Amino acid sequence: MAESGVNGSGTVGIGMIGCGTVGGGVARLLAEQSALYQSRLGGKRLELRRVLVRDVAKAKGTGLVAPALLTADADAFFATPDMPIVVEVAGGRGAVSQHFRRALEASKHVVTANKSLLSAEGPALFALARARGASIAFEASCGGGIPIMTALQFGLMANRIEAVLGILNGTCNYILTEMVQRAKPYATALKEAQEKGFAEADPTLDVSGRDAAQKLAVLASLAFGAHVDGEQVGAEGIDKLDVADIHFAREMGYTIKLLAIGQRAGDGLSLRVAPCFVPDALPLAQVHGSFNALSVYGHANGHTFYYGRGAGQMPTASAVVSDVINVASGWYPRAFASMNLWCDRQPPVKLVDPAQQSSRFYLRVNAKDVPGVMGKISTMLGDAGISIAGISQREVSVGKFVPVVITTHQAKLGAVRDALARIKALDATDGDPVCIRIIDMPEG
Repeated sequence: MAESGVNGSGTVGIGMIGCGTVGGGVARLLAEQSALYQSRLGGKRLELRRVLVRDVAKAKGTGLVAPALLTADADAFFATPDMPIVVEVAGGRGAVSQHFRRALEASKHVVTANKSLLSAEGPALFALARARGASIAFEASCGGGIPIMTALQFGLMANRIEAVLGILNGTCNYILTEMVQRAKPYATALKEAQEKGFAEADPTLDVSGRDAAQKLAVLASLAFGAHVDGEQVGAEGIDKLDVADIHFAREMGYTIKLLAIGQRAGDGLSLRVAPCFVPDALPLAQVHGSFNALSVYGHANGHTFYYGRGAGQMPTASAVVSDVINVASGWYPRAFASMNLWCDRQPPVKLVDPAQQSSRFYLRVNAKDVPGVMGKISTMLGDAGISIAGISQREVSVGKFVPVVITTHQAKLGAVRDALARIKALDATDGDPVCIRIIDMPEG
């Protein structure tokens, strides 16, 4: 049974695991807006009672929470009385996973921003919560301050979701914005992102696309009613993008964005994260800097668009504290127990073969500036069943080679890859051909 405090009146005690940037924002909101939250909860008061950290001395030095609340002793943390809600903002797995499970075992409701943990261990954690009369709230896990989880779980409940497409990584979007708008090389844009706090010292998780893939796994489980593991989502990052392709995209009326895309395909799902050409006229092309955005397509509601700050201390803390309020009110735990929405009650995802998925494509091949080369390239694409929408040889030279830029009509990815492998083998071409999807938004 869940602890008293959430269902009763008076004070609702909160424990917090982690006290970094987001944890500091949570503590600040709970302190500064105490009267507002008490009013919204009909007189219940939220109180931060204990904070579990790895290094107490380091946490004290930040001044983010009162020193008396800090402990590095997990036993002492979980022994804190009248603490029915635990906020997990430490991130990662390992010891955090153990603490998460311990909280659920004690029938505590958990509010988390941890997409890495949910995308890998979600079904087991949700099942444990259900068995112990607890709940898991995770609004902050995928879109920072954007209330996309609330929309998918409740606001769009009347809809069969057909597709979700979005920008889910603020680090990559900041870097791409600098590359597109200011023609900065990738390395320069990345360094600036790190200096401004938008990118980690080791940015691999972000720039490889894996962070967005984890978020898409969590979103897809809700949107499509299927259990998705983060490792099942294919991911291409931005770390190998060439400024030349960004330049050509702009000439053609597109902006390159790292998109997380989930779509129904027959009786399965297509899930992928990759750089894409987005038409400039679409809202996603106008999302700049560290902002995130998500387009959701429902069969009844059509297209809805969610935009806001996808990271940062206060936007993420806002999502966390909103979940705390919803849990403390009692309505969220009731919905969690009674509705068939979460991944532990969903079948494993059935993924379609990416090679069989169709799209339009932008292709770039570095070729010798000699007669007949474009004809050979066109023939190889045609032999693979790929219809060319446009082809041009650019004047910019790459050593003895010049770029040949091609756009296709709808074609299967597998056929495009096979054709490019044959084109790469030609004596008249150099290096790996570039292949980037061109996005056509679903109708609605």
